[in-house]
Amino acid sequence: MTTYRFRVKYDPEPTDRWRDIAVGGNRTLDEFQATINDAMGLDRGHLWFIGEDEAYWQSDNKFQSPQEFDESAEPTFVRADETTYDAGETTVDEMADRLGLDERDRICYVYDYGDEWRFYAILKEIVEDGATDEEPHVVDERGDPIDQYGSDR
Repeated sequence: MTTYRFRVKYDPEPTDRWRDIAVGGNRTLDEFQATINDAMGLDRGHLWFIGEDEAYWQSDNKFQSPQEFDESAEPTFVRADETTYDAGETTVDEMADRLGLDERDRICYVYDYGDEWRFYAILKEIVEDGATDEEPHVVDERGDPIDQYGSDR
């Protein structure tokens, strides 16, 4: 039973705008992503993916939004050495295992391929005796939410 705590940072303002999110290991990446968007002030109407470290588009492993994964067997940005997974079917435990995540490792998150909102998340803590089914939620934060359709572009 594992709970993870990630510090999700808005890439252009990493010290000014971040959220600490706790999530149980058996929750999906889709659920984790929805919590990031809600906490950061973004809607849920665009494609997205979670990748490795801060590689963003160059990630060898991408956990794609269920919509993108279902609609396109071969997304246009897929490289030959890239592996994609359905974030709606992949749990946080499975992602951590596939990427070999340890405390202080990073993942990246790109939301809305047109506006390309970039975030990275540092794995702050792994609680082995935590609640594996814990819903993702914000436990600490700094900075205002993003004004997605206004001045934060």
